[in-house]
Amino acid sequence: MPRISAPTVAEHRAMQRAALVRAGEEVLLEGGLAGVNPRTVSERAGMARSSFYDYFPTKDDLLVAIAIDAIERWDAEVEEALAGVEPGLPQLRAFVDATMAMTAEGKHAIAGVLREADLSPSRFEDLMTLHDALLRPVLAVLGELGVAEPQTAAVLVEGVLGAGIRLVSHGADHGAVADDVYRMLTRGPVS
Repeated sequence: MPRISAPTVAEHRAMQRAALVRAGEEVLLEGGLAGVNPRTVSERAGMARSSFYDYFPTKDDLLVAIAIDAIERWDAEVEEALAGVEPGLPQLRAFVDATMAMTAEGKHAIAGVLREADLSPSRFEDLMTLHDALLRPVLAVLGELGVAEPQTAAVLVEGVLGAGIRLVSHGADHGAVADDVYRMLTRGPVS
């Protein structure tokens, strides 16, 4: 029987799975999608290749797990940035600032790499459901502001945020981009 490195088998399995996800993310960020395979990820995690399949039936399953982990971390950071901020426009500003700062720190890079993955439609839908949950703070702000159609407005906000993310990802100053994004969202393209 293999040795476990935790008080229970369930905790050991959770630790092993987390190690594979972390290793997979490192490999993905270093070498792109082509570098992610069971052998490379297992070696990086310090595990036997056959162990990979105990946790992930396919590479797609690992990629989705990596994305879910990254989205959950992103969501937690956004929630922390919004904690205690006055509702309405101050929260929108905090959301924009946090999004651009996290992008500058490289925390959005995983999304860019995973966008290239050719995931099965059902797995892609799983990710989109989680991604849509990231707009929850925007929907709350839009509700506070009394926007008539918050779902439609949230999609438009997402488009402007996405443009800002692309600018920051390509080296633009995240503070200046945050200012521009906030101005665009609150006053339009002309100030």
